[in-house]
Amino acid sequence: MAGFPKITVYSSKASQWASVAHLTLAEKGYKPEEYDVEEIDLVGGENFNPEFLKIQPNGTIPALTSSELDKPLIESVDILAYLDKLRPDSRSLFPEDAAQRKKVDSLIAVVHQDQMSTNLILLGARDKTELDERKRGIWRQFVNNRQEKLEKYGAADPENPFYAPKTKENGQLHEVYNTEVGPAHERFFQDNHKGYKALSQGLQKLNSLLVLPYAAGEAVTAADFHIVPWLAHALWGAGGNFIDDFEPLEKLINKSDPEFKFGEVTKRWWRNISATPAFQQVFPELH
Repeated sequence: MAGFPKITVYSSKASQWASVAHLTLAEKGYKPEEYDVEEIDLVGGENFNPEFLKIQPNGTIPALTSSELDKPLIESVDILAYLDKLRPDSRSLFPEDAAQRKKVDSLIAVVHQDQMSTNLILLGARDKTELDERKRGIWRQFVNNRQEKLEKYGAADPENPFYAPKTKENGQLHEVYNTEVGPAHERFFQDNHKGYKALSQGLQKLNSLLVLPYAAGEAVTAADFHIVPWLAHALWGAGGNFIDDFEPLEKLINKSDPEFKFGEVTKRWWRNISATPAFQQVFPELH
């Protein structure tokens, strides 16, 4: 398209935050020929490839490059804002009203807290039974792939400051997944138990901040397009029906917080946002 910048979105079907970009592209009416998608093998650990780290130094997904930008965008909020601004002829996903914009920022901040990381649901375990369930799924291989690639790429580029701390961090999880359960696992189990209690608090805060029909009021905003990927990933990780089955995730949380229930506001918001064209385009079936 003449005069339009060349855009590449670095994505992965396994990445929750990549959906922020795809929801924005759908909502703002981008045509397929107006951007490229570069799929990164997240499950295979290729997000740690030194070539990708030149684009995304955090080794996370998504990232975006544009022929009109001096450097890549590496945060989902910045990617959404750029794609939103590039389409000034359509309604902005960032409200002009200061109070509503503050609400949007607050909602986005909630799902990006450390205590809201879906790694807890996907990779965490509170006892041997839960850990064995994770090992029988894809997660043991996922952890092993990451460790293999971190060690491989770190050995090839030992001066890169990314690899040593990341290899150590993932190495702790790698050891949990590849050794017999014993006293060393108890700390891991206890930390995840505390993590679910914190997650319960985060979800209750989210429910208290949501304003219907959409996250911040009458129109879809950037807040919706950050909460959707988080909750979609969490429901999928817990084994729930993607559209409206909150029960499996509730049961997971109840093991640490027996009183937790998803708020009715959250459920009503989910029904509203899941009926939008952008949602249905990006998530046409179960995750």
